[in-house]
Amino acid sequence: MKAFKRAFKALLLTVLAYLLQVCAMPHLMIQGVVGSVAFAVLAILVVSCGKKYAFCASCLIGAMMESMMGNVPSLYVIAYPAITMLCAQRFADMTDRQLERRRLLQERQQVRLSQRAGKKRWWHAITLRSRDRDLPAALRIPLCAGVMDGMMNIVLAVYMYLIGEDLGLIHITRLAGACLYTVGLAAALMVPCRYVLGMYRKRKRGPGGEAK
Repeated sequence: MKAFKRAFKALLLTVLAYLLQVCAMPHLMIQGVVGSVAFAVLAILVVSCGKKYAFCASCLIGAMMESMMGNVPSLYVIAYPAITMLCAQRFADMTDRQLERRRLLQERQQVRLSQRAGKKRWWHAITLRSRDRDLPAALRIPLCAGVMDGMMNIVLAVYMYLIGEDLGLIHITRLAGACLYTVGLAAALMVPCRYVLGMYRKRKRGPGGEAK
């Protein structure tokens, strides 16, 4: 039952993200730059719910974008799921098997470092220690949204170049501005969206003070 409720909430957020993207965001343009609510919500689903939810949501958004805004055949329906799953490999929570595999790899690297003498040993030790766990969700969500929007804008820029459009500094500036706009949208939306998904609810405690 809980999984069904979360799936329904994720579906609701996906549809709302699409509606905001096509209806509201064109009126919230800043210096000709438009952010992506769709990628912001997809990034929230990647970090909060996992790859399966994110893949289904990206397929749905891609299909809706393709039916309403698709100038290039099959671009959105392919690009949205592909970009989402590529970023999910990096930004989604790691499974226990992946964490164990990473620990084993770190142990091997530490053995190699212990056999070497150099000034940069302390830097490698800090790097290995930081890789032992995921970054906080509050950092991963904006980063994931910015990377996804940047990848999509690069795909569109390549298409414009292939059809003969000259790309200049203004296009690069707008691409960077769109990524920053999307990062800001993700940072603003992640708290209410994660609350709707039930990520901030406290566990009920029994009479003995134990969490249920």
